[in-house]
Amino acid sequence: MKIAKKLIGCIAVMMIACMMLTACGSPARTTVNDVVKAEDGYAEGEIGTTFRTVFFDYSVDSVAYPSEYEGYIPDEGYQFLDVVITIKNTFGEELPMFNSDFQIQWHDLGDGPDDYDWGLEKDDSNTIMPSSYELASGASCTYHILYEVPAEAKEFSVSYLELFADDTEGDLFFTYFSK
Repeated sequence: MKIAKKLIGCIAVMMIACMMLTACGSPARTTVNDVVKAEDGYAEGEIGTTFRTVFFDYSVDSVAYPSEYEGYIPDEGYQFLDVVITIKNTFGEELPMFNSDFQIQWHDLGDGPDDYDWGLEKDDSNTIMPSSYELASGASCTYHILYEVPAEAKEFSVSYLELFADDTEGDLFFTYFSK
């Protein structure tokens, strides 16, 4: 468990570093049939942008800021972000999927190493993305990911980093939005 947390922390720091380095240049977007592919390992878009990863196509369809969700309320000093994501398996075989595949970052509260988090795991919910699930070849799904972020945060991105079985990393994708 400690190794997994360290790995996740390292990935998050690398993602933030990549984001900071690429923020100085123009957006990396290679569009194919209205689908954005990464260019030089990076792609960015906005709500509604469909990204093509090596495993699946996905889009952040909408974002809401509910004061409660299915009876849950955020901790003091935090707000909820309800992010709706649609995923279509284009890989050709069943894929293991995880709620933690999609990370939230907030960008307007400084450049701290802890300006990110993962979705809440509520496996008893019918709408929130499960902690883990299998996505059949060619299948699509739409889930909500519920994030708890600082109440004063207003600038966000949802990111996905391709990770391979041999522990190597692929392309990095960001969907940017503001409250």
